[in-house]
Amino acid sequence: MRRDSLAGLAPTTIATAILLAGCSGSSQLGSPVTPMSANVPQQQSVFHHSRQATSWLNRLDARTRLAYISDTLANNVTVFDLNGTMQGQIGGLSNPGGLFVDSKHNLWVANGGSNNVLEFARGATTPFNTLDDAGAGPLDVTMCANGTVYVAGSDSTAIEVYPRGSVNPARSLTYPGAEQNDALTCDAAGNVFATIVISFHGGVVEFPRGKQHGATQLPISLGGPGGIKPDSAGNLLVDDQSAQTITEYTEAGSPTGSSIATAFDCINFGVTTNSKLVGCAVYVAYHTSYGQSYTFPGGTMRQTYSGSFMLPYGFAFDPGQKGL
Repeated sequence: MRRDSLAGLAPTTIATAILLAGCSGSSQLGSPVTPMSANVPQQQSVFHHSRQATSWLNRLDARTRLAYISDTLANNVTVFDLNGTMQGQIGGLSNPGGLFVDSKHNLWVANGGSNNVLEFARGATTPFNTLDDAGAGPLDVTMCANGTVYVAGSDSTAIEVYPRGSVNPARSLTYPGAEQNDALTCDAAGNVFATIVISFHGGVVEFPRGKQHGATQLPISLGGPGGIKPDSAGNLLVDDQSAQTITEYTEAGSPTGSSIATAFDCINFGVTTNSKLVGCAVYVAYHTSYGQSYTFPGGTMRQTYSGSFMLPYGFAFDPGQKGL
């Protein structure tokens, strides 16, 4: 997310959201180019790094499936079960954006206002690991199966690469002409994909095996680039905030024919292990924002996740993407 554009919500959506907060009416937000960024006052994190006993889990079974939604303006992540019942909240964040859940059920949060990425054990309210992303304003985060972490920043056109166990980036990925990276994902083979803005148009770039060499823009055009995730069929699910759709493409960029409509501004989204359910953080100007899950394919609304959201942004399921 660029702070002048909150990447994910696009830069423009978040800025507009701040201006419209507290008003009444209806609206369709979403920039045709930068659906994930905005001018958000940066907050300081109050976390102390340790594995604390403090937890929002209470008596939840460890196998309970969960949904996480970040709120960029409220500086928290709210936790639900899949039936939409709130289980707790992680506070003390600073303009949190994209979310990712790894194979150990740890939650990763792109903590943009503090220029870092935080890793939480399942149920913890304080992080046990922090990746430094100085000056980049992290907007989204993903991990490949080999443990390499990739971070897109709102104040940088580079994607930072963190080898397994490293808290500082070792290298970066860039694509010529890219003006903004919005969302990231990695497939089971270690290929990294990013939704981008280039020449004032939205698109998708692939970095084969997470490397700079061979970086290619796929033939996918997006009015408002949002989230991107792999599915269990080996294809890509891509969110276009402007078209209000999540569409399935092959990894070569060809549409498979499967697409669902989403409500209002689906900023970023999560996908379940079997890819049969997607969940969106939905910002609605002048009205109550919320989270919403849909069947895929099919597009039937399955569950609403209600809370005191100011600007919901990231969404992740636990367990998350298969193989990651």
